[in-house]
Amino acid sequence: MKLLYLCVCLGILLVTKARAQDVYYEPGHARIPGTYNFVLKNGTVLRGQFVRRDSASYLIRTKKDGDQLLAISDIIRADLVGGTLRSGPDFPNGFPFRLYFMPTAYMPEKRSLYLQNSYVLFSRIDVGVTRHWSVGTTFQTLSPQNLHMFSTKFGTRLTARSRAALSVQYMGIRLNERLLTRMGLAQGLVTVGDEERNVTVGAGVTFSRQGLASSGVVTIGYVRKITPDLTFISQNNILIGEAIEPQYTYLSGLTSAGFRFNRRRHSFDTALLLPVYNEKGLMRTSPLPYLSYQVRIGK
Repeated sequence: MKLLYLCVCLGILLVTKARAQDVYYEPGHARIPGTYNFVLKNGTVLRGQFVRRDSASYLIRTKKDGDQLLAISDIIRADLVGGTLRSGPDFPNGFPFRLYFMPTAYMPEKRSLYLQNSYVLFSRIDVGVTRHWSVGTTFQTLSPQNLHMFSTKFGTRLTARSRAALSVQYMGIRLNERLLTRMGLAQGLVTVGDEERNVTVGAGVTFSRQGLASSGVVTIGYVRKITPDLTFISQNNILIGEAIEPQYTYLSGLTSAGFRFNRRRHSFDTALLLPVYNEKGLMRTSPLPYLSYQVRIGK
């Protein structure tokens, strides 16, 4: 069943990836209505819409600078990034280093502090220490001693559109007054794309002091901005080869999809979580809602 689950997730990702490829401008071809990023020979990137065209130039409409006439010879490419231009502001994905509760290979901005709260019950703090190193902590808001997590991430830019990172997380969960379970997760991550449209693939392993619930972990994430202030996010995790007694119920994977409502310095995440777990040899799932709020403090 795990193999089937893995194949289904990978199949969905590949189909979505194929449909999400950049749409490039080609002279003489019919254009697709929508908003484009026009990349010019001098390196300038203009965001706007086609207004009209002739044999030598294109007139595009931007929100910042109004209508501009561009020579066809000056346009290297035009990437379709969303729907029609709106009168409202265009907010970027200000938290590209995180899917929902799993990281991407992007790094938090240097000397910036990020706060996240999920369900009101759980809080998280991330700090960009340098361009290539960040640290973070997660805790139960009212009773930090019952759940706490510390994490660190080292990342680098490989090319203009790809990044790689190593993420390590440690978590302590108090099951009762005498028992504190300690677990960890280490994984390598690669993210291809930009902040508003990318795919993340990760592979790692969980570990614990008692050797319980240890397994391989595969992370697959997909991010795409669909309107000037709305981003679609999908996070998928697959656990492989759990070392746990078969009579227990344990998690086999997690699929999630939802939206990030972007604002200038904060955002709201809403999603549907579908945990897949094994109960006495049977695969089951129970849909759960996910809600979180995050804000950036710093430059």
